[in-house]
Amino acid sequence: MKKISLFLSMALTIFATTFVSCGDEPVTPDDPNNPENQANYDVYSFSETLNYNSTKTSTASAFSASSRQSVPATSASADFCVGKQSQYGVFVCSPNASLLSQCYDANGISFSSSKSTKIQNLGDVDVKDYQDVKTMEGLTVSSSYLDGKQSLGVGVNQLSNGQAIAFETSDGCKGVAKMSFSKLTQAVTITGYVAVPKNASH
Repeated sequence: MKKISLFLSMALTIFATTFVSCGDEPVTPDDPNNPENQANYDVYSFSETLNYNSTKTSTASAFSASSRQSVPATSASADFCVGKQSQYGVFVCSPNASLLSQCYDANGISFSSSKSTKIQNLGDVDVKDYQDVKTMEGLTVSSSYLDGKQSLGVGVNQLSNGQAIAFETSDGCKGVAKMSFSKLTQAVTITGYVAVPKNASH
């Protein structure tokens, strides 16, 4: 009887450790012998919706790479923001982009940020190609400028629906995000992967 009880106990333990709730777990397989687990990053998937109405700071949102969450555009943890301007259309930019502050200023809202994020248009790529740790670790992001003008700040404003961006934050996170725009709701759904340095808080 003791042997049966011991066997059942071991079986339940194996079952419990196999089907643990994932929550916000890294994409990388949890195998200590996997070379990817010896990398300097953990890779996470994300899917968030960002509003780009810059007439109200309460409704405009940004993306925080380390937490993989949507945050207020004015948040200190914002890594890239989305905005809209009649001349340049919808744009994705670094929080310190002057075009973003101009949009808020035009609506009587004081906005400024010193946080810098590199952003590059990757075009029509499959973001799933970037879920591998080694690929993300080797990702190099070259900054693009809004409308090609350095004075407007880092960002892209010629994105087509479904295209992707690459980004690299000031605290070392690197990622790719597919952009799906909804003109009706003035929002963009971003889906992709972000590599967070293992020494960072997440």
